[in-house]
Amino acid sequence: MADRARPGRNDRCPCGSGRKFKVCCGGPRPVERANTPAPAQGPSAAAGSVGRLVRIAEGLLQGGRFEEAIAPLLEATRLAPDDPVAQSHLGVACLFTRRVPDAITWLRRSIALRPFARTFFNLGLALAQTGDHDGALAAHRRATELEPTLAEAHGRVADILMRKGRRGEATAAYERAFEAAPGTTYGRLCGAKAAAAQDRPREAEERLQQLLAHDASSSEAHLVLGNLQSESGRFDEATASFERSIALAPWQTTAYHAMVSARRLTAADRPLLARIEARLEAADLADRQRMMLHFAAGRGHDDLGDFEAAIGHFDAANRIRRKVALFDRSRFEQRVDGLVASFGREVLASRASTAEGDETPILVLGMPRSGTTLIERVVSSHPRVGGGGELVFWEQHGPSWLEAVGDRRTEVADGLRGDYLRLLRGIAPAALRVTDKMPFNFLWVGLVHLLLPNARFVHCRRNPVDTCLSIYSTYFAKDWGFSSDRGDLVWYYRQYLRLMDHWRAVLPPGRLLEVDYEEATAAPEQTARRLIAFSGLEWDAACLQPERNPDTVRTANKWQARQPIYRSSVERWRRYEPWIGELRELLPDER
Repeated sequence: MADRARPGRNDRCPCGSGRKFKVCCGGPRPVERANTPAPAQGPSAAAGSVGRLVRIAEGLLQGGRFEEAIAPLLEATRLAPDDPVAQSHLGVACLFTRRVPDAITWLRRSIALRPFARTFFNLGLALAQTGDHDGALAAHRRATELEPTLAEAHGRVADILMRKGRRGEATAAYERAFEAAPGTTYGRLCGAKAAAAQDRPREAEERLQQLLAHDASSSEAHLVLGNLQSESGRFDEATASFERSIALAPWQTTAYHAMVSARRLTAADRPLLARIEARLEAADLADRQRMMLHFAAGRGHDDLGDFEAAIGHFDAANRIRRKVALFDRSRFEQRVDGLVASFGREVLASRASTAEGDETPILVLGMPRSGTTLIERVVSSHPRVGGGGELVFWEQHGPSWLEAVGDRRTEVADGLRGDYLRLLRGIAPAALRVTDKMPFNFLWVGLVHLLLPNARFVHCRRNPVDTCLSIYSTYFAKDWGFSSDRGDLVWYYRQYLRLMDHWRAVLPPGRLLEVDYEEATAAPEQTARRLIAFSGLEWDAACLQPERNPDTVRTANKWQARQPIYRSSVERWRRYEPWIGELRELLPDER
């Protein structure tokens, strides 16, 4: 569900459809009411009572009086336990009063009686609030199957796929949403998102400007426009767009976070920080909204040097993030054990000699927040290198090779190799090299080398406490589980070190280059020359000014990525030394 808790009858629906709430999530679709069987078998008086209760509740829901709607709906479901509409309405009422587990229960009960498209859609909204994005994706997809013209459901499918990095599938879903409602604000918004997902930012902006000329009251359109402006480095324009988004939707949380990520706050921005903290006092925030505001407030206090206040907000944000993304240490340890066992030196040497010799890929990897964005922007500033950004290809498709057996593995390997190279060449058709800076590709080094033995790996390293503290204090679109607990961060970091030790031992010489963030910021030209030589290219001075790289930036801190190389983040942990807790275990003994 979007950011507002209590919309009025004629307000725009928080789901983002662009429709008035009374004809969207606040009430049943007319076709659903018309096709609903009479509620409950029994005395006509009881049936009439149920109908009266449901009609009362519908009026309350359409007026935004969700709390008041619960009692008549509970009574209706008691009298008519087989009425799917009463249960669906009760699910909506619970959803908008932050009783999310109850909402899920009632919506699922309604679906078991009769599978309405809108009920599946609302179930998807509820599941997304719990962090169950896979469940939400399945629910929204089912809604589109039942009602192919339900644009909002196609759009939600697309939004979740984008969070997962599955841009191609997301594009198709956005286009289906546009086709379902081409003349509406929401349909036009999804058309713009489709263009953005295909890396056509200029077209996306033009579509958004056309949308806003038609309907300037769309908060989400201003938000999406601001994100595009931020990604292209136009931070003043982005800030203005975010402010317009908030003015239209004061309950907005995403825009607040985006705004503090679009620049470094100064003392003049304390009123903005005060607004964020005042918003945190509201009782109607969903967990993810509250988490995002805490990250935004923490970021603001960090910029202003108020480190105790900052860590307080980061701790609060991570308490919420832990609830929606659990981490299973034993499962991840088994995964690392399996990779070490599967990709020994002999395996890589025996297979690699017969594999494709293409030199296009340069995989920039390491822990998140270890400098992968900086290093990729240095390398992709070279005129013969294309910047691919964070590609989810191996995490999405690599398991198919691990699960294949016998001769099937050869077939899968050929498919993966060809698909990956086509992906890279599609990003930069004329480039000699294309980067893939997905940090978690450190899990896939063995498979990538097996299939593409001439692929190059750049391993980014940074002070481990700085790395983990930065992960802990950053909001990411995807929840990884380990990022929200200091102890889990230390444990995960050690597993990462164990796996990188293995790759270092089994890869042949010349395939892996290790770059330390501290060295890259202290000696940028020396580091850049090493990177370009490792890439097999002639030196180009453009690599000394990565801040001029025109590529789109989608990293968590877009403003930082467009600044000249700086060293202010080196040993950042010392500002937070009293509060680093278990992260202290990662400090070197000579500290």
